[in-house]
Amino acid sequence: MKIAVLGGTGRIGEGLACRWAPHHEIYIGSRDIEKAKNAACGYACQLTDRGIDCRIDGTSNKEAVEKADVVVLSVPYDASLELIECLRPVLKNQIIISLVVPMKKNRWFEYTPPEEGCAALRIQHMLPGISVVSAYHNLSFKKLCNFDLEIEGDVVVCGDYEGAKKVVMNLTQEIRSVRPLDGGPLRESRMIESLTPFLINMAIRNGLSDLGVKFV
Repeated sequence: MKIAVLGGTGRIGEGLACRWAPHHEIYIGSRDIEKAKNAACGYACQLTDRGIDCRIDGTSNKEAVEKADVVVLSVPYDASLELIECLRPVLKNQIIISLVVPMKKNRWFEYTPPEEGCAALRIQHMLPGISVVSAYHNLSFKKLCNFDLEIEGDVVVCGDYEGAKKVVMNLTQEIRSVRPLDGGPLRESRMIESLTPFLINMAIRNGLSDLGVKFV
């Protein structure tokens, strides 16, 4: 499978790209092509140093999307809407995975959903007919980027297209010790997205770090 990670120069993008690279072709997308190429080279070196064959390339967001079967949106909320507007002409049959969480910080982080109710629904409304799936909001990037670590967390996957949701759940199972859970239709993403600022605030209040979600 060919996977474009938009925002792939960030830490969560790095973690997902490197976890999937042994089995898939990965394209790191960025507005800054040189930055994307440097990031891709660094990720590939990390894996090859561990004896893992991989295919990771850095390119523009547009070219990454054009090549991809699956597109991961790993960028801030406002930037994601601008990016979708720019990429709309080349978004056709791809599956879009939204990691996007609309939030702002005053004293504490606050979930600030759009009028649709959540970021995933806003993105779906912008891309009618495209399969949008919501996932990976509450994975710790530090744990994801530590390839020796078994994360032992759950990922809730929401979407209205069952085939697309199944693809994302299968990708999730490839991440060691991470369990995918079917969270229902895309509208349920509002509850999962809102956990992100809640977990950040709880970590700050209690002197914790790298919090995730595990359902028991």
